[in-house]
Amino acid sequence: MSRKDLEAKKRHHYVWAKYLTSWGNGTKNVFYTTKTGKVAHDSVRAIAADNYFYKTTILTSKHVEIIKSFSRQSPNHLQQHHMSYLNDFLKMQQLGAIYSESGIQDHETEAPLHATKCNLMENLHASHEKMVLPVLSALANEQLDILQDKQHMIEFMMFFGHQIVRTKPFRDGVLQAQPRRNIIAIEVADAMAHAWWFLSYMFGMNIGFSLYSSRHDARHALLINDTELPFITSDQPVVNVHSCVSETEFTAPEHADFYYPISPRVAYIICDSERFLPGKNKVDEATVAKFNTKVAAQAMVHIIGNTEGAILPLRNHIGLRYAKKNAVLSTVTLNPIYFSLHFRDIQFERTTIIDRILML
Repeated sequence: MSRKDLEAKKRHHYVWAKYLTSWGNGTKNVFYTTKTGKVAHDSVRAIAADNYFYKTTILTSKHVEIIKSFSRQSPNHLQQHHMSYLNDFLKMQQLGAIYSESGIQDHETEAPLHATKCNLMENLHASHEKMVLPVLSALANEQLDILQDKQHMIEFMMFFGHQIVRTKPFRDGVLQAQPRRNIIAIEVADAMAHAWWFLSYMFGMNIGFSLYSSRHDARHALLINDTELPFITSDQPVVNVHSCVSETEFTAPEHADFYYPISPRVAYIICDSERFLPGKNKVDEATVAKFNTKVAAQAMVHIIGNTEGAILPLRNHIGLRYAKKNAVLSTVTLNPIYFSLHFRDIQFERTTIIDRILML
């Protein structure tokens, strides 16, 4: 293990920092809203990140059972992959337990154990980001045909699924929505919070695989914005802009138009609706303004733009969907059936599973 591998990563970005630089006008500095509602101009390293956000926790038998309860709603062959993946984490957990029970104190042993807890999930997300780099670059240049390649498409959809569920707004929204009416419900909600680092990855794979497997049924479109008003993004970069998403009532939507801004000029959308044709679509300023408002409403703290003027008028919209008590997160349907539709075949080493999925 190299010296770098022994370094525990403290600052975890739940929105990819490199993605945010697309709003930096060629630099790493973007305009963004702060916790106090002001607009700052600074490096993307300062935003959409928390200390140890993806750090793994010790999973007890109760936590494991909660995870298995979600997995059991999937087909048998996918459950096997879930359990294989989970067992890899539990094996590492067991190694840590053996060391703790030994009573020995050894820095050379403790350092890799600590680094593994801090880095494992962060590195796993980074591997998805690395694989999708050529896709995002091509889409930003309107090269939609890159998704004709099945491997690029599956990588993009897996990445896309994670952009929905890996964020702090999504996590907090889901956990807030969990019922706590009795002891059992409280135990389940607490277990989900404790094991969220694992559950969210499963959910992201689920959504990503569902998007891939249904790619011929939904409308995939690239939105080109040549207006004077640029697209913005946020600490929740994928939002549901379907018309069924209520602006006043917090109920789980029945449909989804998943909108993902890629740059101030280009966005990608996966539609249940027929609002856009498959392929490239030019959008007018009214559509851009509407989508920017929805992005702001589903952000928690940060909206990000390439100019101050792009985000200043939207500050009052930030977090409107979190404003009511017991709000149901509007990004996706949060019931377990949605999440259990299609978990992706996953292994601890993720690179070997793509070939299997490409056969679909």
